Amino acid sequence: MTTEKIGIVICDDHELVRESLSLYLSEVPGFEVLGTAHNGEVLLELLKSTRPDIVLLDVQLVDESGLDILRSVREFNASQAVIMLTTFKSDSVLVDAYESGAAAYLLKSAHLDEMLLTIRNVAKGERPFDSGEVLHAMKRLDETGLNLIKTLDETDRSILRELAKGSSDQHIAAVVFLSVQTVRNRVSRLLRRFGRDNRTQVAVFLAALPEGTL
Repeated sequence: MTTEKIGIVICDDHELVRESLSLYLSEVPGFEVLGTAHNGEVLLELLKSTRPDIVLLDVQLVDESGLDILRSVREFNASQAVIMLTTFKSDSVLVDAYESGAAAYLLKSAHLDEMLLTIRNVAKGERPFDSGEVLHAMKRLDETGLNLIKTLDETDRSILRELAKGSSDQHIAAVVFLSVQTVRNRVSRLLRRFGRDNRTQVAVFLAALPEGTL
């Protein structure tokens, strides 16, 4: 990588997206695509042999979470700048990307000029998140209970998954290896924490959550 150019690595499991981005960015003066990857394992191997200024990383790959890959990249190199690319806006993804150390968050539908500007700004050491947008997203997550879900242990998450299915206390107890009374106590506590009056209300709330939340 020459010092005059911004080195870029692209990670996306859709070949057409990956190759189209690579072709386009390779033609931009001052940019150099150092390689592409279709999953996290290949990306990490690529980062060992290249020193990109920017990683463009898809938020959701077929069998992997881009946010998990982001955390692995940051563990490998805490200073590596990563721009997350997403098809759909999501409060939880925006906040997770911000809190996990992404340098920026872009919709794939964004104008190409916006992408180029973001890449250039990040390469200069900036972190062009819209702080107001992040704060509003956090507030909406608080209001919907999604932030609360992040604080739950795996047992409570398992109980919620079973409540969403309409499972009985006896069945839940068998799934989480607790006594029926302990399950009832935990269910009552979860109802209070989520501000719901009964199991049906919790089930309706859970059904409206984005897939994979629990």
